[in-house]
Amino acid sequence: MLSTMMTVLVTVLLCLLALALFLKYGLRAYFKRHLNGMVKAAAANMKAGVAPIAPRITMELEQVEFRDPLVKEYMHEFKALSYRSTGRYVIPEMPYLHLWSGAHHKDGTLALILECGDQFTSIDVIRFYEDGSVLGAGTNPYYRPDNYPPQMRYQQFPLGASAREIVTWMREQPVASGVIHVTPKNLKALNTRFYAECTDFQLARPLPTFDEYRTRALKDAERIGQKPPELSETQWRMGYEDHRTSLLDALDGALKDHLLQGGSITAREWDLVQHDLVFIHSRLMDEDIALRALARSDWTTDEPQVERLLSKGMAPAKLFDAIQELLPPSQQFSLLATVTKPVVSRVYAPAVERDSEMETRMP
Repeated sequence: MLSTMMTVLVTVLLCLLALALFLKYGLRAYFKRHLNGMVKAAAANMKAGVAPIAPRITMELEQVEFRDPLVKEYMHEFKALSYRSTGRYVIPEMPYLHLWSGAHHKDGTLALILECGDQFTSIDVIRFYEDGSVLGAGTNPYYRPDNYPPQMRYQQFPLGASAREIVTWMREQPVASGVIHVTPKNLKALNTRFYAECTDFQLARPLPTFDEYRTRALKDAERIGQKPPELSETQWRMGYEDHRTSLLDALDGALKDHLLQGGSITAREWDLVQHDLVFIHSRLMDEDIALRALARSDWTTDEPQVERLLSKGMAPAKLFDAIQELLPPSQQFSLLATVTKPVVSRVYAPAVERDSEMETRMP
């Protein structure tokens, strides 16, 4: 069964929308084989609105052939409102999402049409400000105010609302500061900037509990008119673990991005360790920490010495270090740096010999 997923949107708008409409992690083979089409569709819907699929996304121009006739209706409506096409895009991290974008040649706002697989089509109108704030309005069914930073405001309309209604609302709103006019040249840069801010905000929040996950999934299915999935407790638990893993993977990606951009390691160091980094932080359970500490070892978490450490309720970093001390030097990690966003995390890389080109610079 699919886990929930935001990550999220495709341009700032996407930030304003519902972070992540489809996690890049698909249904497990079990659910692909055993759940009927309705349950799978509902499960796919549950991936929307809670978690980012990836901390960062890419937009690729492509001659997308939209399947939903509503897309063409919206395109004509936006063009009649003086929006000029800025391209059709796919998002590799969100394979079910196809996007049409347009910019208004006078007020600089961005119009988006999102075809989300065979689930629904939604639209958004976005205004970007020079002070970093964003104002959006649209029909994203998964929008939740608490998913977005305070500088991002979104007015939700029901699915099926007309483009004219939303554009009219946007034009009635006062302009808070200088407006950044969206163009084909700056569209991707705006997306990168605001999507990163939005995903960081969501990834900094505590991971949902199992009950929160199931409640959100059922509400999301209801929002787009899908029948709630009839899943066993075991299937729900499997879906939750998949979802939690996806969130932690997205958080690792965001931490890696901040590590690279923070300048705490050199380009040469990055080339040596970028695929082997381990992040230890408070969002991990003890079992997660043990798995990361043993990544270079043949041991498993049921090793008696490891199990004794897991029962002590140690802080994440102390537990990681304690497990490391049980291993030979060739299987250990060295502390490389500390990252503070989206969450405070210690960054480890495989331990290296003294004559290696890379040296651990953290005490």
